Amino acid sequence: MAMKRCPADMHYYNPDKNPECPYCRNAQDEKISTGVFNRIANANSDERATTVPVIDLLKDRIAVPEGVSGDGDVVTKSIFKKKSGFNPVVGWLVCVEGSEKGRDYRIRPGINEVGRDDTADLSLSIRGDDMISRRDHAEIEYDPEENSYYLIRKKNQAVKLNDEKVRQPVRLKAYDIIQFGQTTLIFIPLCTEHFNWDKFK
Repeated sequence: MAMKRCPADMHYYNPDKNPECPYCRNAQDEKISTGVFNRIANANSDERATTVPVIDLLKDRIAVPEGVSGDGDVVTKSIFKKKSGFNPVVGWLVCVEGSEKGRDYRIRPGINEVGRDDTADLSLSIRGDDMISRRDHAEIEYDPEENSYYLIRKKNQAVKLNDEKVRQPVRLKAYDIIQFGQTTLIFIPLCTEHFNWDKFK
């Protein structure tokens, strides 16, 4: 089983299971209008996210790409973490209505995938709402260079921002109300014009 690198040069995936990269699916269509995809795809090699393939008991049967150590699970390092050496909290989503009312979800630099799957590599796992896709429901992205946040709808149409359907990437503001399925959350940014982690590197 050989792992294939995605066209955006950001992930490895199994082409036998997925005809295209499951992490980047719809990336061009949904991110092109914000310039996010172009910025990532055109980043120089030092700025690109680095993805390490899963190496487990089957490691003798997996073709490991050149230059990859092969230690540990899939780890995607954000550009911020690669440059700064740590992956801090940059904001939160707080559930105000739904099955996990009162729970907070940490937002980190880069792309934070939203879904209901209970796997460790899913950034924002919202359990108990069957209207939320297991994977790729939506993304919350924090761009440290712009010091801005974006909500990006992925494969599920049940995404609203302040009671309006999200059809393309939209910039988030403090205390925006986000709905995924039957779950309502409030967006609380940490990194704003008043605070940024760059000051504490």
